[in-house]
Amino acid sequence: MLDIILLAMLAGFIILRLRSELGKKTGNEPLPPAAPRSSAQTGRPSSREDATQDIPGREDNVVELEENPALRKAYQDIRRVDSSFDVPTFMEGASAAYEMILEAFWAGDRETLKGFLDDSVYQQFSSALDAREENGYKVENKLIDVANAEITKAQLQNRMAELTVHFTAEIIAVTKDADGNLVEGDLSDAVEVNDRWTFARDTRSRDPNWTLVATRAG
Repeated sequence: MLDIILLAMLAGFIILRLRSELGKKTGNEPLPPAAPRSSAQTGRPSSREDATQDIPGREDNVVELEENPALRKAYQDIRRVDSSFDVPTFMEGASAAYEMILEAFWAGDRETLKGFLDDSVYQQFSSALDAREENGYKVENKLIDVANAEITKAQLQNRMAELTVHFTAEIIAVTKDADGNLVEGDLSDAVEVNDRWTFARDTRSRDPNWTLVATRAG
């Protein structure tokens, strides 16, 4: 019983840590160029002093590195009302959240999903879980790799910031019935999936967390 309690406490700590990272600024790192960015990229400054010490006019320089003019303007708008906004840190949190949400959905973990999704998206996920449970199906999916994660759209409307991220991932997707018979998928074959997820945050809120407000494939 003590082992179970300790594992539950550890899982809760990990979820809270990831939630805090999604939208939390840990430094003043420069924005990456618009080319596809791997979530594994590291080595950027970790504090305001380190980031600004040798870079005069850093705010303008950072935004100018974004080649897409629409994204560049959106980043400027968001940063104007939320000085803590930082694209690399956001992307690290979004990639972590992508994995956590998928794994929670596959496991049927509604409690974890509630922490990441707004009400409308949660209802969609919950309905899909209801249908799966009614059919007696069980998924044995596995995320092999997130090959790419890239912001494709950003906007600020009435102090509500929204960023859409295109995830390209390799997943082993397997569905079995109540008797363990294969319904769909192949354990030996990973498939490529493309998801566009939109995260939102009220910049007036002290809560640094971003919430998943829309999903679509492709």
